[in-house]
Amino acid sequence: MSDGELRKIFRKHLRGFDLLAVETGGTTSGVPDLNFAKNGIEGWCEMKSADHWRCTIRPMQIGWCERRLLHNPRVFCAVRRDETELWLFHASEMRRLKHERVSVVPCLGHWEGGAARWDWDRIGQLLLTGPERT
Repeated sequence: MSDGELRKIFRKHLRGFDLLAVETGGTTSGVPDLNFAKNGIEGWCEMKSADHWRCTIRPMQIGWCERRLLHNPRVFCAVRRDETELWLFHASEMRRLKHERVSVVPCLGHWEGGAARWDWDRIGQLLLTGPERT
């Protein structure tokens, strides 16, 4: 699967979140795979599976994320690599992710050992707080 089954994995492990899998098909292009909400905070997450060190990102996905970031900082890209790794990126890195290896693009977090060992409390916290402001 192109999303590495991340929607299913997030639904299983992100407790207390309202998660909505999004399929826009023929109506619009580029909308992320997952909408999430918790405690009055809402955001979006594009789910990807990396083939070796790269994932496929379409230009429409970059455009949608960049437009949404003008209004909401909680837009992300989650990448599952080799079944056991999760990389979480802020959507401001989508252009770089399209062209560069996952390992060289600045990420918000990286977890290994499979979904059961990923730090779901930290992942949830990152989704709700967004990127740190500098």
